[in-house]
Amino acid sequence: MKCALFLFVFLACFSLASAQSVLSGRVLTPSGTQPTAPVRVKLTLSGRAINETFTDLSGRFSFPGVSRGTYQLTAEGDGINFDTTTVSADIAAFGGSPQSFTQDIQLRPVAHKAATQPGVVNAFSQNVPEAAKQALTLGIKLAGEGKIEDAVENMRKAIKIFPDYFDAHLELGNLFIKTEQFNDAIAELDLARQVNPNDERAYQSFGLLLMKQRNFAMAVAIFAEAARLDPADATNPVMKATALIHQAAITSESAPATENRSYLLGRAEVALGQAAELSENKLKPDTMTMALFYELKGEPEKAAAELESYLKKTPQMKNSAVIQDEIKRLREKAKTKP
Repeated sequence: MKCALFLFVFLACFSLASAQSVLSGRVLTPSGTQPTAPVRVKLTLSGRAINETFTDLSGRFSFPGVSRGTYQLTAEGDGINFDTTTVSADIAAFGGSPQSFTQDIQLRPVAHKAATQPGVVNAFSQNVPEAAKQALTLGIKLAGEGKIEDAVENMRKAIKIFPDYFDAHLELGNLFIKTEQFNDAIAELDLARQVNPNDERAYQSFGLLLMKQRNFAMAVAIFAEAARLDPADATNPVMKATALIHQAAITSESAPATENRSYLLGRAEVALGQAAELSENKLKPDTMTMALFYELKGEPEKAAAELESYLKKTPQMKNSAVIQDEIKRLREKAKTKP
């Protein structure tokens, strides 16, 4: 079984070769906060798909290798709270040196439905000094420009001014995750948790850190805690299902009954059902994870259909040939299935 190929495709599908300019920005909710889950962002030029990516833990995205032109950035809505939102970005690159351009995307709320945040967050507020707010805002901006050291310095400055600054600890923890400074990330996320133990975002970030470390079993437990804090948020069972599927991929069927692959896939199916119910069938794990799920269940035709559907939506993807080969392999596997 070539399950590892799925991980390769997942990591590679949204990458671009480096070139002259970088277009980056941040996806924001209507209230100006970061989304509670990664958002798909698509880059197009004159109606032609160029590439796509997902936002990181702080809501940021980046497209390297862009040339001159007027691009469209489209952030995909969840169909529940936010609509798909498109903005334009003008790239006017001059000279041969690398240049950076920034364009944020503020999501539009679904018509006739007020945007909401997790209830546990609404009950928590802080009287943050203006100087701390400014330092954090600058740190987030510098992080988006790839100036990591300066970003860390400003985020630490915000924390020095206001030591219990929840958002600053969370943003700094997320930045450390992005740069794979995991011990520092854990320290900051734990400080954020101590300031407000009822905010699921700290647990979501920690769960994603554990996923990066391939500690899927612990990630499942952390995402379950996030779901306990906000049982109405569909992103929590989506994350839990994702962790369970990847845990199943590295688990033998010969393991004890309450730990083997079939048991883990069964738990993933329950989490997928919860996500579907909470989101009215609008949210589920990414395509590569779902394809992996179906193959692990012994349903290669469904896995191939999942990948094929993805490829039809984004035919210009850089790694389309790799995905086509994987679809072919799965279809051949389906033919030989008893």
